[in-house]
Amino acid sequence: MIVVADSGSTSIDWRILEDDAPVRRVVSAGVNPVYQSVDEMERVFGGALLECVGKEGKLYFYGAGVVSEKAAEAVSVAFRRILPGFTVTVGSDLAAAAVASLGSSDGIAAILGTGSNSGLYLGGRIVRNIPAGGFILGDEGSGAWLGKRLLSDYIKGMLPKSLSQALEEEFGPLSYASIVDRVYRADMPSRYLASFSLFLKRHESQEYVRELLEEGFRAFIRRNVLRYDRPDLPLAAVGSVAAVYGDVLRSVASEFKIEVLNVEASAGDGLVRFYQNQNNIR
Repeated sequence: MIVVADSGSTSIDWRILEDDAPVRRVVSAGVNPVYQSVDEMERVFGGALLECVGKEGKLYFYGAGVVSEKAAEAVSVAFRRILPGFTVTVGSDLAAAAVASLGSSDGIAAILGTGSNSGLYLGGRIVRNIPAGGFILGDEGSGAWLGKRLLSDYIKGMLPKSLSQALEEEFGPLSYASIVDRVYRADMPSRYLASFSLFLKRHESQEYVRELLEEGFRAFIRRNVLRYDRPDLPLAAVGSVAAVYGDVLRSVASEFKIEVLNVEASAGDGLVRFYQNQNNIR
């Protein structure tokens, strides 16, 4: 039995693999070892993996918040309590993106979703990471970055009139005070900013939107991808923004003579393919 988990703070996408059996999928609440205790994570894992209790196998867990050896060990401890017969491997969400999109090949792995991140992937592991910086100091090309620029241009009266009207029709009155409150005082500001990404998709035909997307991806490549100084390696990206705007990403990357090898919405399917092949599961 092989269990593969792609975890975010909100939800975990579990895939259970066995020879000659369809892949089974379970979705549970998410975890983040930065904020949650071992006991809390154990409860989530135990509820999701009841059918695995008492069995033997391998478990590969990739998740947000796995930012240190301490965090990885906390996740491992929670699994060992409920699945002592499993060998557990714990990695970051960036490692998941690399394995899912590049497999055993070398390249530059990227996450382009609510936030953005990247890593130099050589010999099956991330060997270098340019710090993402979060939505204030970085996250170029992410949903949060795009939303931040959109709202910044809106409050400064720099949006085309038709786009401002469409924004107000869809989201209601957007006062300066309400925007500032959501970004600087409310919880999950990056998620709020990223929520405007789909609005941009619906208006992608407008010149302003296309230029904004291109600017975001150029910033991501200049400030992250090019910093690895490996123009010979392909770029592979995972995440909602990468998937929705894959054509724009490829076009911008071509300006820098960078090949975009794979673009996927999430890591789950790619992880399943990789571990099926690695473990010869049919």
